[in-house]
Amino acid sequence: MAKETTKKIPKLTFKNIVGYGCGDCGGVITLTLVSGYLTRYLQVHLAINAAVLAIILLIWNAWDTINDPLMGTLLDIVFAKRKDHTKDKFRPWILASIPIMVVGIIAFFTVPAHMGGGIPMLISVFILKIIYEGGYTMMNISMGSLIGAMSTNDQERATLASARGMGSTVGGLIAGFIIPQVLNRVGDNTEGMAVAGIICGVLGGVVVFLHYALTVERNKLTSVSTADDSKESSFKLSDILNIFKNNRAFLALVVHSIGICGVQALGQGAATYMYGDVLHDFNIQSYANTVANVLMIIILLGAPLLTRKWDLVAIIRTCLAIGIVLFGGLLFYVLVLSDLNGWIYMVWSALATGMITLSVQMQWGLVAESIDYNEYLSGKRNEGTIYGFFSLSRRIGTMISNSLSVLLIAGIGYDPALQKEGLEQAASTIFGIKAMVVGFPLLAAIISFLSFTFIWNINKDVRAKMSEWKKSIGRE
Repeated sequence: MAKETTKKIPKLTFKNIVGYGCGDCGGVITLTLVSGYLTRYLQVHLAINAAVLAIILLIWNAWDTINDPLMGTLLDIVFAKRKDHTKDKFRPWILASIPIMVVGIIAFFTVPAHMGGGIPMLISVFILKIIYEGGYTMMNISMGSLIGAMSTNDQERATLASARGMGSTVGGLIAGFIIPQVLNRVGDNTEGMAVAGIICGVLGGVVVFLHYALTVERNKLTSVSTADDSKESSFKLSDILNIFKNNRAFLALVVHSIGICGVQALGQGAATYMYGDVLHDFNIQSYANTVANVLMIIILLGAPLLTRKWDLVAIIRTCLAIGIVLFGGLLFYVLVLSDLNGWIYMVWSALATGMITLSVQMQWGLVAESIDYNEYLSGKRNEGTIYGFFSLSRRIGTMISNSLSVLLIAGIGYDPALQKEGLEQAASTIFGIKAMVVGFPLLAAIISFLSFTFIWNINKDVRAKMSEWKKSIGRE
């Protein structure tokens, strides 16, 4: 592999760190509305048949499985074909994504309700969701890949990963509080969803622009592969196969992602039914989101300090283990004890959710490390491709959960007509909601814990070898 020439790299500033955190903050503000309220909006408020909705969700997510790696690979191909590698690789894509994402989410939550139902409404729902997802994917893949171009060492990477986790947490905190309040005041109906869509779209777009404005690709050398500049550095389709074949760290992240984004999301999909149909109070959901996110903020603030003694994997495994214990106890509480106290459930579930969701907030440093590991093995970074396929694994989990959660809600006998009339659901339906909202996050935490315990292979010895390699090419 050819060595790169070294040059002085500007210092990573506090402004850059805050700016990087703004990316996921803005994205999550919009994504919280889409992921958390999508099925209720379409199934209850727009009255789309459960079987039809399951098919639509499957098609959406099937497209997303192509969209994410395609976008990541496109970033690598466009950059590889450039003659001038001094220009930014990722930030121009972030700027272009903002109007697409904002217009898409606002239109998705406002236009369909005025289409008169039937086929025109279904077509508008289908197209507008794809537009929003296209903008979000463009922003998310570029932002995730940007961490490599902003960091020069493990400490900076951990700091930026914590900043992203902090941004995501704050975004979830903001949206998780605002959305239920809007639904309580405007109404749990299409008008309430429209107001929520406008607020989340505008606010999310502004925050993502701050991400673009405050970040800088200060370490452009990391965007150029260390392989020989001619044939070896060009992108090949075989690179994708080699990533899955040789990079165990990446495989661990994929298994973790499918578990967290798929299995846990089945529980999250039932959360609105838990608060709306079992506890009958969306205000409690606001407080639950607040407690969970405040917990994550506290731990994320200390994450850069914790990484001085423990690696990110050890911190993540500990959080997951605590989450498993908490959710195990909560499952017994909600299923065995008939007198369910909403406030006890809120605090208990918020603490458990906060612990396992931390694995998502802190995983970005591990993604960057798996990119370094891939270059260490092959001489090629391919950060856009790796992040794109990692995002694909998250989409696969979402695809499974979105379609399956709709069918599960219908399968346990949920009747939207009873909700509209203010009547109670059947006892078996209530039991099913409780089992879903707690049981699936518990299973997700177990899957994630096992992936980081038995598949992840970057230990102290491997990191030492990678550090020596980085020094030999002028990266440290």
